[in-house]
Formats: sequence, structure tokens, C-alpha cells
Amino acid sequence: MTTQPAGRLPRVLFVDDEPNLLNGLRRQLRRDFDVVTAVGAANGLFSLGREDPFEVIVSDFLMPGINGAEFLTQVRKAAPDATRMLLTGHTNLADAAITVNQGGIFRMLLKPVDQETITEALNDCVAQHRLVIGERELLERTLRGSVDALMDVLSLANPAAFARATRMRRTAAVILDAVPVPDRWAVELAVLMSQLGAVSLPPAVAAKLDAGEQLSDAEQRMVDETPEVAERLISSIPRLESVAAAIRHARKNFDDTADGEDIPFGARLLRVVQDYDGLVGEGKPTQVVQLTLRSRPGHYDPAMLDALAAAAQDDGDIEASAVTLGDVAIGMVLAADVCSGNGTLLVNAGQEMTVSLMSRLRNFAALEGGIAEPLIVYPPGTEFSAARSLASAR
Repeated sequence: MTTQPAGRLPRVLFVDDEPNLLNGLRRQLRRDFDVVTAVGAANGLFSLGREDPFEVIVSDFLMPGINGAEFLTQVRKAAPDATRMLLTGHTNLADAAITVNQGGIFRMLLKPVDQETITEALNDCVAQHRLVIGERELLERTLRGSVDALMDVLSLANPAAFARATRMRRTAAVILDAVPVPDRWAVELAVLMSQLGAVSLPPAVAAKLDAGEQLSDAEQRMVDETPEVAERLISSIPRLESVAAAIRHARKNFDDTADGEDIPFGARLLRVVQDYDGLVGEGKPTQVVQLTLRSRPGHYDPAMLDALAAAAQDDGDIEASAVTLGDVAIGMVLAADVCSGNGTLLVNAGQEMTVSLMSRLRNFAALEGGIAEPLIVYPPGTEFSAARSLASAR
């Protein structure tokens, strides 16, 4: 929900079993609030799914069928952003306390109540609603900004790792279309941020890793520690606990528990897409990659392997185009490597164009030798199958 538009009255829902009382409240408050009324809790619940959401929901306590305590408890789940108020003539303090606690009540008023008192209480409820929404929007902006900043650092410090992360994200999206999960945003973020640890690798080690060259024991230890580095980088960011957990458990096998369900969904997905990307990066055909993953029983979630196999069979053609650097747009995906004028690799194929990457390419273009044009790209919003997502990067 966004901040209330200027000029719009706060929407308030009153629920009571007395129609005359509701009509009186509507007449008294209509100048200051957009008042909606519902006779009985059932009608009140029905009203929650209609039109715009409510800033405040006010309920009576004693109603036939579903009482106010039960109603406001359900409201807390169905409309968690709404501020809830109890308006009742019932004076049993024990029952009132239960209602306040279960329903998360912000205010409680006893009938009869005068217009000035209820108006003041409703204004307090609206202010509380705006405070909650404002804090959440601030947190979301902070979260997005933190993630964007970290990924920009990765794209500049280790372009190959950033390209790998974006390829893996597209592959993960294919699986998630077939194997849905409620917090998809967190799962996709875990895949994308799993490569952050690569910022700790020396450039020579990162180059060897990207080229598939043999690593020394010391270099391999550096690579093996990158998930821990990634986890440390994001563990202090609010709301990313599940992302950190997915990265932490990503090397666990599916059969490490009885049925794999104790391993976070994000970790199971990350295990599949990491290994899939690695095998394709070695130049193995998609069919061989599929067979290789299947030949490792107990390593992966079977449902995710099935989704990958189905996607590989539905790998339609995607039309790429040749563009100049000046025509490159945010969201385009590189279909071929970008090299300097003398043939030095600058950016790997498969990388999605971002503001920082475009700035990086313009800086290279300004140097002696420039960059080789045209660039071969896929258009923004291109739907990638798992196979095409990886093949585009090689």
C-alpha cells in the first residue's frame, strides 16, 4: 500500500449489528472520513476485498455469529496494514483484554461515544496507519538501495561473477515458474546475491575461475570461502535473514535430511542453478548437463530438475540484434562477449545491462582502442528458458 493520495479522505470501515448506529456514524463522520459500513462481521469481512483498502477498521464486540474478537483477529490477517479499533458497550474487562490482544487493537472506546471523541480517536488511528506505512516504505527503499549498491559493486569488481549471478537468476526464474514459492522475491535475491563473495577473490584467481582453469589448493580455499563472505555481507541487512540462510545451506544435498524439506527452499534452488551453470560453463551440451545432474542421486530436489528438463525442451528462438553502445538500453542482455578494440575481454555475455555496467562500457570506450562495436544484445524483457539463459553467456 502506498501513501494516501492528497485530497482523499481516510477510508474507515465500521462493523456493527445495529444498522441505526451505523447510519448515525456515517452522517456524523462523512465530512472527515470516507465511511463504509457493514452490518455484521460476515459483511465486514466481505468488504475487505472490495475497492481500496481501509486505513481504519472499527468493530463492535457483541455481534451474532462472529463476535468482535474473532472478527478483528481475522482482520489482522486479511488487512494487516489497517489500524483496528474496538467500539463496544460490553464492559467485561477480561473479554475486552482478550480482544485487544488477539486483534491487535490500537484504540478501544465504550458506547455511547460523542462525535468529538470518536473523531479524535479515528484521527489517531489514521496517524498510526500512516506511521506504519511510512516506516515500511522507508525500510523497503533502504533494502532495495542496499541490494542495488552491493550488486553494483560486484558488477564493477568482478564482472564475470555478476554475469554468472544474472544467468543463475534467469535460470532460477524458469524453475520458480514451475515450482512456485510464496516469498519468491527472497529466493531470487538469494540466487542473485550468492556471488557477492567473489569480491574477495584476487583478480588472477577470479580470471582463472571464470576461464575454468585448474586452481591451486590455496586458490580453491579462497573460492570455497566465498559463500561465507556473501553471507557476512548480507546478514546485517534487515529482512534478508532467509537470503543469508539460503546461501549458508546451498551446498547441502537434498537427502541430507529425510526428505530435503528441512533445507530452505532457496538453498535447494541455489544448489541446482549453481551446478547447472557450472556444467554448461564447461561447454557441456544441455542434454549432457541434464544427465549429469540426474546421475547424482540425492544431491538435488527432483521437482527442480524436472522443471529444468521441461524448460530445456521448450527452448524457442530468441532474436538478438546488433546495436551501437549509444543505443544500448537498461535491461538488455548481452548475447555475446564485449571486447576492447584490441580483443581484450571486457564484459561476459549473459550480463544484463545496468546503469553501472553502461557507465563502465562508456569509460572503456573513451580509452585508446575503445570497444568493439556493434554489441549483440537481446531486448529487455526477453523470456529466457533455462537452456537459453546459460547458452547466451557462452
